[in-house]
Amino acid sequence: MDNSIKQRHASLVEEIVRHDRAYYVDAQPVISDQDYDRLYRELLDLESKHPELSISDSPSQRVGGEPLDGFDTVQHALPMMSLDNTYSQDEVRDFIDRVQKLLPDESLDWIVEPKADGIAISLRYEDGQFTFGATRGDGFSGDDVTKNLRTIRSIPLRLQSNNEGELPSVFEARGEVIMTRSGFKKLNSIRESDGEPLFANPRNATAGSLKQLDSTLVSKRPLDIVLYGNGEVINGPKLNSQCILFDVLGEFGFRTPEHIWHCSSSEMVISAIEELDRIRGSFDYDTDGAVIKLNRFDLRDRIGATAKAPRWAMAYKYAPEQAQTRLNSITIQVGRTGTLTPVAELEPVFLDGSTISRATLHNDEEIFRKDIRVGDTVIVEKRGDVIPGVISVVKDLRPPNAKPFEMLFVTGNKCPACGGTIQKDEEFVAWRCVNQDCPAQAAQRLEHFGARTALDIECLGDIVSDKLIESNLVFGPLDLFDLTLEQLAPLNLGNADEPRIFGKKNAIKLMDSVKRSRKMGLDKWLFALAIPELGRTTASVLFKFHKDLAGLANSEILNKVIKLDELTGMAVRINPRSRKNKPTSEAEKTKRENDYSQLVDEISRVAECLVKLGFASITKLNGNHPPNYTTEVGPSVARSVLAWFGSEKGCETLARLVELGIDPKGADSSQSNNKGVFAGKTFVITGTLSGMSREEAKAKIEANGGKTTNSVSKNTDYLLAGEKAGSKLSKAELLGVSVLDEIGFLSQID
Repeated sequence: MDNSIKQRHASLVEEIVRHDRAYYVDAQPVISDQDYDRLYRELLDLESKHPELSISDSPSQRVGGEPLDGFDTVQHALPMMSLDNTYSQDEVRDFIDRVQKLLPDESLDWIVEPKADGIAISLRYEDGQFTFGATRGDGFSGDDVTKNLRTIRSIPLRLQSNNEGELPSVFEARGEVIMTRSGFKKLNSIRESDGEPLFANPRNATAGSLKQLDSTLVSKRPLDIVLYGNGEVINGPKLNSQCILFDVLGEFGFRTPEHIWHCSSSEMVISAIEELDRIRGSFDYDTDGAVIKLNRFDLRDRIGATAKAPRWAMAYKYAPEQAQTRLNSITIQVGRTGTLTPVAELEPVFLDGSTISRATLHNDEEIFRKDIRVGDTVIVEKRGDVIPGVISVVKDLRPPNAKPFEMLFVTGNKCPACGGTIQKDEEFVAWRCVNQDCPAQAAQRLEHFGARTALDIECLGDIVSDKLIESNLVFGPLDLFDLTLEQLAPLNLGNADEPRIFGKKNAIKLMDSVKRSRKMGLDKWLFALAIPELGRTTASVLFKFHKDLAGLANSEILNKVIKLDELTGMAVRINPRSRKNKPTSEAEKTKRENDYSQLVDEISRVAECLVKLGFASITKLNGNHPPNYTTEVGPSVARSVLAWFGSEKGCETLARLVELGIDPKGADSSQSNNKGVFAGKTFVITGTLSGMSREEAKAKIEANGGKTTNSVSKNTDYLLAGEKAGSKLSKAELLGVSVLDEIGFLSQID
C-alpha cells in the first residue's frame, strides 16, 4: 500500500476525532455538517478500498460523542445507533433498491419523517414511571442526564394511560431534545438582557443546556423533545411497525413529529422528501433532513445493522442555503438592553426565497475568529433555515484594501445611538451601552411593548418606535396612553428631504390598539413590561396563579418558592453526611443531625403548601432527606420578578398604571374554570386557522375548562381543524374523534 494512503487515513482519523469532540462533547462545532460528511465519506471510501485500515479505533467503528465528565455513565439496554446519511436523491433510491434486494419476496412500505436538529436521547420508563434518561454517548453508553430531563415539561414523568394495568414493565422511548425557534429567541433575549453571550443556534443552546450540572439552571431553558423511536420494551404493546409506534408514543403522552409520510415506492419517498423541504420552515423547531425508515419491524430484524448504523434506515440531509456576496460595511445595532451587535451590510443577494442585505456577525470576537474584513467576499447562510449569518470568508478573493474590524475604533468607545460610554465585562462577550436613557434602547423597549406576543399594538413597528422616541413624543412605553391624534397623525417617518407622514388612518389604528390593551390580561402585560428573566411562558404561569399586579408584587407563592430554595440550600450545606463538608466532631455531628431534621420537616411543609396551591409537585420522597420537587417557576425567576416590583422602576411603573386606571387581571388558579363548556375535554389543533392564532385558540380552550395535546389518539375528544389539516384529520376520522371547524368551535363558546 502506498505510504501516502496511510498518511491520509491517519490525517482523516485525527481530524474527524477532533471534530467529533468539538461537536458531541464541547457542543462547539467548527465546520459545517456538509464538510464533516465529506471527510467521513472519504474515510469510508479509503477503508472500503483498503480494509486493513479499518482498525477498532477508527471513527467508522463508533457512533461518536463520548460521555462527558461530571455525569454518571449508564449502559444502553439496546445500542443507540446513528444513521447513514446522504445529500443525494439518487443514493436514496439506491438505498431503497438495496433493501429490496435483501428482502426480495416482500412488498416494502416506508415512513418518511422530519429529522429534528437536536440532541439524541433515550428515556426509560419502568412500570410507567420515568426512571432515567441518557444521551447517546458512544452508542453503547451515555451520560445520565435524568435530573436535567425532568425539567422538560413535554417529557411525562409517568406514561399516560386509561388503564394502569396496561402499562409496560419497561418502555424506552427515543428521540431528540430540541429547542423551539421561539424558545431560542426568548432565551437569547434573556441572555442579552443579563449581559451573557448569545447562543449561535438552537442546537448549540440545547447541547449546552443538557451539559449543565445544575438542573435548576436547565429548568430555565426552553427545552422540548420529539420522540420517534424505541429501545427496550418488556411486557408492552405489540410494536409491529413505525406507524403503530407513533400511535403508542402519542397515547403515552409524547410529542411526535408534526408530519409523517407513508410511502410504497422510491418515487413516493422522494416526493415526501421534497414536500417536507417545502413545509419544514413552518415548524417551530429546526430540521436538517428527512429520515427514511422501513415501516415493518419484523423486516428490520431480518436485515439487521452494520457496526454503526441500521440497514433499514437512512437520513437524507438538505444542503443549507448559502450564497456568496460582498461585505460592504459593518454597522452597530443597539438592542433594548444596550447590547451592541455588529451587523454585516451586504451587497444584496437572493437566498432561500428572499433578498438578503444584512446578516448577523454576533460579536467582535466572532469577527476576529473568522477574520472577517470589510471588503471581503463572504459566504452567507440561513442558519437554522431562519437567521442569515456570515459563515466564512473567501480569502482568495480578498482585496488588498480589506479593512479589519475593531469595535473601539469603529465606535470611538461611544454608543453610536446616544454617544454614551460603552463597556465590555471581561466575563462576557458583548459590548453594552451603559446609558439608561439611550434612545435606541428606549425605542427597542417600545417596540417590544407593542409586539404581537405582548400587547399587540397595531402600527407600532421599529420605525414608528424610533420616530416617537426621536421626536420626544414618548420617553417610555406607558407614555403611549397620553398620545393624541393631533400628535400622532403628522409624525414624519422619513426625513426633511423625503417626508413620509404616519397619517390619520394609522394613528387611529395605533390609538385603538393602545385603548384595547388596557383590557388585556396579566400575562400579556407582564411580558410587555420586559421584566428580567420573565418570558412569555413564565408570564402565562404567573397569570394563572395571581389576580393582579398588586398581588404578584407581594406574591405569597413566589416568596414560598424562594424560601424553599433557601431552605434546600441550607440543608445541603449542613447535611451531616456531606462528603465535602464533614462534621469535625461528634458534638457538631449531633447538632447538625438535629438541625438537618428540622430543616427537612420545614422543607416538606413549604413544599406541601405549594403542592396544595397547585404550584409544585413532589417527584420523590426521600425518607429522612428533603423531597425532590419541581415548581412551576424557579427561584431565580421568582427573585427577579419580586426584585423588579420592589425596584424604583417597578414602583414607578405600578404607580403610573394606577394613575392611568390600568389594572391587568390574572386568572387566579383557585378560581379555575371547572365548569366550562370544554371541562375535562382534550383538544388537538391542526391546520391553519383564519380568525385566530393557535395560541389564541388554545387560550380559549383552557378558559373554557379544556386542555390541548399535540397528538391525536383514542383519548382525544375534539380535533380543531383549520385549512390544510393533513394527517391528523385523517387519523381523527379513523378513530371517530369529533372534528370542529373554526366556526363550529366558536359557536360552542359564544
